Amino acid sequence: MLIFVLQTLADILAGGTSLTSTEQIDFSHPGNRREEGAGPTLNLYIYDIRESRHFQQAGRQTERNITRHNQPGTVNWAPSWFDVSLLLTAWDRTTLGEHHFLSEALTVLIRHRALKEEFLVPELRGYGSLPMMVGLQPALEPISIWSALGMPLRSALYLTVSVPLHTQPITTPVIWERILNLQNIIMDGNGTNPVMTRRVVIAGVVKSATTNLPLLATKVTLLRSKKFMESNKEGLFFFENLEVGNYVLNLNCPGYLPKNVNALVDDQSHTFKEIFLTPE
Repeated sequence: MLIFVLQTLADILAGGTSLTSTEQIDFSHPGNRREEGAGPTLNLYIYDIRESRHFQQAGRQTERNITRHNQPGTVNWAPSWFDVSLLLTAWDRTTLGEHHFLSEALTVLIRHRALKEEFLVPELRGYGSLPMMVGLQPALEPISIWSALGMPLRSALYLTVSVPLHTQPITTPVIWERILNLQNIIMDGNGTNPVMTRRVVIAGVVKSATTNLPLLATKVTLLRSKKFMESNKEGLFFFENLEVGNYVLNLNCPGYLPKNVNALVDDQSHTFKEIFLTPE
């Protein structure tokens, strides 16, 4: 559960900020700074986990097929919900650089207000969007958090995500009881499930990491799709008519090392990336 929460947040942050990949996001104790010169990073650290007060914990649910013979039934306990509290900090060479990355992270997270189901990793889907509080009252006092971490107080974002934890089903003998299944299906006028698409954009510029000049004819491929294009003489590229979600761009330019870059697409803003390739 915790790994999946971190993975989802890392994908969103790497795609929606000027960071180019999830490798620039660290999950260890915030006191374990990476070595100087490692470049800008964001740190996501889980500091508190407790049962959620916002979700009523439901009882068990029994599912079985009725036959002529008494077959064991499967008892599934409804998921328990937990509030996972995280500390988001930025590390860079300068204080202004750290504030810049925190501002970017706040902007992308505040646009969501919740972790939408289409952005979740597969292991967290099936429960709708997960509630997320950004920058509101943390589970613990900030001074207490930093004191427990053994670090001086510093600028940070405080996140709380409500996450379901589903226990393993167990079997039980058949008992005479009525089983009621309810299924809500939203359909359009033709009786099919509607698919919503939006005209949203991923755009960017490709440059050389050594000369800072734009790179022409860099092949940019949108992985897990058939979309690709080449950058123009200004190093620019873009993709249109995409569904919301997390994407990975693969960049290949002759004479340079290939690179994968995360990109987030939501329904309120386009994503622009400045990408630097390293010569071979």
